[in-house]
Amino acid sequence: MRAHCLRAAGSLNNRKSIMKKTVMAALLSAFVAAPSVATETKGNAGANFSTEGAFGIQGELNISSMANNAPVSVQAFWKNYSQDLGPNTTWSTSAIGVAGIYDFSSVAKLDNKVHPYVGVGLMSVSYTWKGTGTAVRYTGIGGGLYVTAGVRYSLTPQVDADFNYNNFGDLTAGVNLNF
Repeated sequence: MRAHCLRAAGSLNNRKSIMKKTVMAALLSAFVAAPSVATETKGNAGANFSTEGAFGIQGELNISSMANNAPVSVQAFWKNYSQDLGPNTTWSTSAIGVAGIYDFSSVAKLDNKVHPYVGVGLMSVSYTWKGTGTAVRYTGIGGGLYVTAGVRYSLTPQVDADFNYNNFGDLTAGVNLNF
């Protein structure tokens, strides 16, 4: 039984590695393809850190032209949080997901540099507990609803500061590069 659990944990780690590589490849592809689609679509890619110690990356594509010009976009993200609990004992959580984002700047009639938004989506979450002594390695997978709300401030036409609250990383600050 233990050997089966170890094989399953190894398989999960391989899948997590593949997911991370897939997300990174998708974000890099967006940067490479950006010049060819810049006239039709707009999006961004960014990184963020939370007050709880989570790190995340995301890519976002504006799909308003496909949604009757409503100010909506689709965001794909990966987030990770790891915590040391004692000597040789760690707890880590990773999430990968997709969310729909609605930009309220046109409704709120704010300065064109300020973009308040809300988002909702789904995420797949993996948990890993590693310990020594009698503690065994635990790995699990879950999922659920992802919700976020925040504001973006345009520093330049190419760079936005992003401040938000979400149910994975709590209060988060980041930078987005627009394309």
